[in-house]
Amino acid sequence: MTPRERVAKALKGEKPDKLPIMVANSNTFICQYYGMTVREFLTNPDLCTEGNIQFTEEFEIDYNICVNGYILYGCGPELGCEWKYAGKDFPGFIKGPLQKKTDFGRIDVPENPSGYFAHYLEVIRRVNAAIGDRFHLSVSILGPFAVACFFRGIQEALLDTIEDRRFFNQYMEKCTSFSIYFGQQILATGLKNPILNEIFLTPEMIRPDSYHELIAPYDRRVQDALGPENAPNSLSAFMGMPNDIESQKGGRKLYRAFFNGVASVEQLKEIMAYRLPGMPFPASISGVFLDSKSDEEILDYLRSILDYQVKEIGLYPSILLVSVQAESQEKAKAIAKKIKKIQKFRDEYMVK
Repeated sequence: MTPRERVAKALKGEKPDKLPIMVANSNTFICQYYGMTVREFLTNPDLCTEGNIQFTEEFEIDYNICVNGYILYGCGPELGCEWKYAGKDFPGFIKGPLQKKTDFGRIDVPENPSGYFAHYLEVIRRVNAAIGDRFHLSVSILGPFAVACFFRGIQEALLDTIEDRRFFNQYMEKCTSFSIYFGQQILATGLKNPILNEIFLTPEMIRPDSYHELIAPYDRRVQDALGPENAPNSLSAFMGMPNDIESQKGGRKLYRAFFNGVASVEQLKEIMAYRLPGMPFPASISGVFLDSKSDEEILDYLRSILDYQVKEIGLYPSILLVSVQAESQEKAKAIAKKIKKIQKFRDEYMVK
């Protein structure tokens, strides 16, 4: 069974030959482990392509959300957004072109990709052509609210949802057009499994009912334009149902468990009450947990989570490495050893 076939089975709740490994972000690890600078990752398509392919193949990442970097996703300097490099780190967002209402005319969907986004598309195209038939590859399509936060500023966009909804809706219309454009360009690379990524959409940052009223309609328009199967909303499940406090509380718990893991099987049982019926919940390992815990602690954690889901209730979860990061080559080598231990554990874990 290929990694892609394995993921397809797991996504349908069916039994794979072994549990899939998923990675959500790996950019600094790839830079440190394969010997490239951040700027090379973001501007050199040959090195960036090779690094993403090597990482996926060497560690057999069945489901890889690859080519990570916020500046790459469309709202780079080429659209008037300001970013700043800080030392050897990936650049941070500074401000966008929509600082006041009179700036509205400054933002228009471009005719052709350029800058960092063009680099992003080229790397996606190459990585997908090389290994997309074997591995389940995904990348990020910026959602309308994410675009709005980059154009307007995160705090300003959040305030607009409360203090100036008319202006918010005005620029969300245009941001939806950008999101559709980004998605169309990504789908044109041939990659089959992108996700709609509302980067700044968390239950802690915005009230779920505000999401359902003010943001979800625009997300659905993007999905309608691209095809729902081409742009699944990666974070909407954590926002619960409209006007349903209990499901929204459950969404918050799912969000924390997805990105941070669980402290015990008992907590996992509580979390799983909110999942889709018949579907597993990933065995999540956060970046902090992967970095700070010993091999034995990581494998003991996985064993307890997997034994409950696989052996007790007959579900087949993925092993999710939420954030594989490293600030030095030494740290990258240490993280690599842990991932290979996880890989070996997965390969030997009996799926009965």
